[in-house]
Amino acid sequence: MTAIEVHPVRLGIANAYIVRQEGTILVDTGAPGNETAILEAAKGLGIAPEDIRLILLTHGHGDHAGSARRLREKTGSKVAVHRDDAEKLRHGNQGKLRAAGLTGRLLGPFFRGKKALYPPLEPDIIIGDSFDLRTFGVDGTVVPTPGHTPGSVSVFLANGDALVGDLIFPSIPSEKPCLPFWADNPDEVKRSIGIVLAWRAVFGRRY
Repeated sequence: MTAIEVHPVRLGIANAYIVRQEGTILVDTGAPGNETAILEAAKGLGIAPEDIRLILLTHGHGDHAGSARRLREKTGSKVAVHRDDAEKLRHGNQGKLRAAGLTGRLLGPFFRGKKALYPPLEPDIIIGDSFDLRTFGVDGTVVPTPGHTPGSVSVFLANGDALVGDLIFPSIPSEKPCLPFWADNPDEVKRSIGIVLAWRAVFGRRY
Protein backbone atom coordinates (compact mmCIF):
# COMPACT_ATOMS: atom_id res chain seq x y z
CA MET A 1 0.00 0.00 0.00
CA THR A 2 1.13 3.55 -0.71
CA ALA A 3 2.76 5.30 2.26
CA ILE A 4 0.77 7.99 4.08
CA GLU A 5 2.10 11.52 3.60
CA VAL A 6 1.23 14.30 6.05
CA HIS A 7 2.05 17.83 4.89
CA PRO A 8 1.47 20.67 7.39
CA VAL A 9 0.36 24.02 5.99
CA ARG A 10 1.35 26.79 8.40
CA LEU A 11 -1.41 29.39 8.72
CA GLY A 12 -0.32 31.62 11.57
CA ILE A 13 -1.87 30.46 14.83
CA ALA A 14 -3.33 27.29 13.29
CA ASN A 15 -2.29 24.64 10.79
CA ALA A 16 -4.04 22.74 8.07
CA TYR A 17 -2.80 19.31 7.00
CA ILE A 18 -2.80 17.80 3.53
CA VAL A 19 -2.90 14.02 3.95
CA ARG A 20 -2.19 11.91 0.89
CA GLN A 21 -2.19 8.17 0.30
CA GLU A 22 -4.39 6.49 -2.33
CA GLY A 23 -6.51 9.64 -2.08
CA THR A 24 -6.03 13.13 -0.67
CA ILE A 25 -7.87 14.76 2.22
CA LEU A 26 -7.53 18.12 3.95
CA VAL A 27 -7.67 18.34 7.74
CA ASP A 28 -8.78 21.83 8.86
CA THR A 29 -8.92 24.97 6.72
CA GLY A 30 -7.57 27.85 8.78
CA ALA A 31 -9.29 31.23 9.07
CA PRO A 32 -11.35 32.93 6.35
CA GLY A 33 -9.04 33.82 3.47
CA ASN A 34 -6.59 30.99 4.07
CA GLU A 35 -7.92 28.98 1.14
CA THR A 36 -5.39 30.50 -1.26
CA ALA A 37 -2.41 29.45 0.87
CA ILE A 38 -3.81 25.94 1.23
CA LEU A 39 -4.42 25.49 -2.48
CA GLU A 40 -0.97 26.88 -3.28
CA ALA A 41 0.56 24.36 -0.87
CA ALA A 42 -1.42 21.59 -2.55
CA LYS A 43 -0.28 22.79 -5.99
CA GLY A 44 3.32 22.62 -4.81
CA LEU A 45 2.75 18.95 -4.02
CA GLY A 46 1.24 18.30 -7.44
CA ILE A 47 -2.29 18.15 -6.04
CA ALA A 48 -5.08 19.80 -8.04
CA PRO A 49 -8.12 21.24 -6.20
CA GLU A 50 -10.34 18.47 -7.54
CA ASP A 51 -7.96 15.84 -6.13
CA ILE A 52 -8.97 16.77 -2.58
CA ARG A 53 -11.71 14.27 -1.75
CA LEU A 54 -12.61 15.34 1.78
CA ILE A 55 -12.33 18.38 4.04
CA LEU A 56 -12.31 17.19 7.63
CA LEU A 57 -12.69 19.73 10.43
CA THR A 58 -11.27 18.87 13.85
CA HIS A 59 -13.71 21.36 15.39
CA GLY A 60 -15.87 24.35 14.57
CA HIS A 61 -13.72 27.31 15.62
CA GLY A 62 -13.07 29.95 13.00
CA ASP A 63 -9.29 29.44 12.84
CA HIS A 64 -9.88 25.81 11.80
CA ALA A 65 -13.17 25.98 9.87
CA GLY A 66 -13.05 29.51 8.51
CA SER A 67 -12.14 28.67 4.89
CA ALA A 68 -14.20 25.50 4.66
CA ARG A 69 -17.00 26.95 2.54
CA ARG A 70 -14.65 28.59 0.05
CA LEU A 71 -12.51 25.47 -0.23
CA ARG A 72 -15.58 23.32 -0.82
CA GLU A 73 -16.55 25.68 -3.66
CA LYS A 74 -13.07 25.44 -5.19
CA THR A 75 -12.54 21.69 -4.76
CA GLY A 76 -16.02 20.17 -4.93
CA SER A 77 -15.10 17.99 -1.93
CA LYS A 78 -17.35 17.06 0.98
CA VAL A 79 -17.00 18.73 4.40
CA ALA A 80 -17.15 16.55 7.51
CA VAL A 81 -17.55 17.67 11.12
CA HIS A 82 -18.68 16.02 14.35
CA ARG A 83 -22.37 16.33 15.11
CA ASP A 84 -21.71 18.32 18.29
CA ASP A 85 -19.95 21.12 16.37
CA ALA A 86 -22.19 21.07 13.30
CA GLU A 87 -24.28 24.02 14.49
CA LYS A 88 -21.16 26.19 14.66
CA LEU A 89 -20.69 25.58 10.93
CA ARG A 90 -24.33 26.16 10.09
CA HIS A 91 -24.26 29.57 11.78
CA GLY A 92 -20.66 30.45 10.93
CA ASN A 93 -20.12 31.34 14.57
CA GLN A 94 -17.66 29.61 16.87
CA GLY A 95 -19.48 30.86 19.97
CA LYS A 96 -17.95 31.92 23.25
CA LEU A 97 -14.46 30.77 24.15
CA ARG A 98 -14.27 29.48 27.72
CA ALA A 99 -10.87 30.23 29.22
CA ALA A 100 -9.18 27.28 30.92
CA GLY A 101 -6.57 29.46 32.64
CA LEU A 102 -4.89 32.85 32.79
CA THR A 103 -3.51 32.75 29.24
CA GLY A 104 -6.94 32.06 27.82
CA ARG A 105 -8.45 34.93 29.80
CA LEU A 106 -5.76 37.34 28.58
CA LEU A 107 -5.96 36.30 24.92
CA GLY A 108 -9.72 35.79 24.77
CA PRO A 109 -10.61 39.37 23.73
CA PHE A 110 -8.53 39.00 20.56
CA PHE A 111 -10.80 36.18 19.33
CA ARG A 112 -14.21 37.74 19.93
CA GLY A 113 -16.55 39.80 17.76
CA LYS A 114 -15.85 39.48 14.04
CA LYS A 115 -12.99 37.06 14.78
CA ALA A 116 -15.59 34.56 16.01
CA LEU A 117 -17.48 34.62 12.70
CA TYR A 118 -16.81 32.88 9.39
CA PRO A 119 -18.80 31.97 6.26
CA PRO A 120 -21.51 29.48 7.29
CA LEU A 121 -22.07 26.19 5.52
CA GLU A 122 -24.13 23.05 5.83
CA PRO A 123 -21.76 20.10 6.43
CA ASP A 124 -22.00 17.21 4.02
CA ILE A 125 -20.97 14.52 6.51
CA ILE A 126 -21.88 14.40 10.19
CA ILE A 127 -19.49 12.32 12.30
CA GLY A 128 -20.85 10.34 15.22
CA ASP A 129 -18.83 7.89 17.30
CA SER A 130 -16.07 7.41 14.70
CA PHE A 131 -15.42 7.79 10.99
CA ASP A 132 -13.38 5.59 8.64
CA LEU A 133 -11.23 7.55 6.19
CA ARG A 134 -10.50 4.58 3.94
CA THR A 135 -13.55 5.51 1.85
CA PHE A 136 -11.56 8.58 0.82
CA GLY A 137 -8.32 6.74 0.15
CA VAL A 138 -6.54 7.30 3.47
CA ASP A 139 -5.94 4.53 6.00
CA GLY A 140 -7.07 6.27 9.17
CA THR A 141 -9.89 6.80 11.64
CA VAL A 142 -11.53 9.90 13.07
CA VAL A 143 -12.26 9.58 16.80
CA PRO A 144 -14.15 12.02 19.05
CA THR A 145 -11.81 13.78 21.50
CA PRO A 146 -14.11 16.37 23.09
CA GLY A 147 -13.22 19.00 25.63
CA HIS A 148 -11.81 21.94 23.69
CA THR A 149 -15.23 21.97 22.03
CA PRO A 150 -18.02 19.39 22.39
CA GLY A 151 -17.40 18.15 18.85
CA SER A 152 -13.60 18.13 18.73
CA VAL A 153 -12.13 15.11 16.96
CA SER A 154 -8.67 13.68 16.31
CA VAL A 155 -7.40 11.83 13.25
CA PHE A 156 -5.46 8.63 13.91
CA LEU A 157 -3.53 7.43 10.86
CA ALA A 158 -2.26 3.91 10.23
CA ASN A 159 1.36 5.12 10.15
CA GLY A 160 1.04 6.31 13.79
CA ASP A 161 0.51 10.01 13.16
CA ALA A 162 -2.29 11.75 15.04
CA LEU A 163 -3.75 15.13 14.12
CA VAL A 164 -5.38 16.47 17.27
CA GLY A 165 -6.60 19.96 16.36
CA ASP A 166 -6.57 22.19 19.46
CA LEU A 167 -6.73 19.41 22.01
CA ILE A 168 -3.11 20.19 22.94
CA PHE A 169 -1.57 23.68 22.85
CA PRO A 170 2.04 24.90 22.92
CA SER A 171 2.68 26.70 26.20
CA ILE A 172 3.98 30.28 26.25
CA PRO A 173 6.93 30.89 26.00
CA SER A 174 8.43 27.38 26.18
CA GLU A 175 6.12 25.87 23.52
CA LYS A 176 6.00 22.62 25.48
CA PRO A 177 2.72 20.71 25.07
CA CYS A 178 0.03 21.83 27.51
CA LEU A 179 -3.72 21.94 27.97
CA PRO A 180 -5.63 24.21 25.56
CA PHE A 181 -6.04 27.85 26.56
CA TRP A 182 -9.78 27.48 26.05
CA ALA A 183 -11.91 24.44 26.86
CA ASP A 184 -15.65 23.93 27.08
CA ASN A 185 -14.97 21.01 29.42
CA PRO A 186 -11.46 20.73 30.95
CA ASP A 187 -12.17 17.30 32.43
CA GLU A 188 -13.11 15.97 29.00
CA VAL A 189 -9.89 17.47 27.61
CA LYS A 190 -7.87 15.35 30.03
CA ARG A 191 -9.80 12.21 29.14
CA SER A 192 -9.32 12.92 25.44
CA ILE A 193 -5.60 13.50 25.88
CA GLY A 194 -5.55 10.05 27.48
CA ILE A 195 -6.94 8.63 24.25
CA VAL A 196 -4.17 10.32 22.26
CA LEU A 197 -1.46 9.19 24.67
CA ALA A 198 -2.69 5.62 24.46
CA TRP A 199 -2.43 5.83 20.66
CA ARG A 200 1.02 7.40 20.90
CA ALA A 201 2.19 4.65 23.22
CA VAL A 202 1.40 2.15 20.50
CA PHE A 203 2.58 4.08 17.44
CA GLY A 204 4.95 6.70 18.84
CA ARG A 205 4.18 9.85 16.82
CA ARG A 206 1.88 12.88 17.05
CA TYR A 207 1.33 16.18 15.20
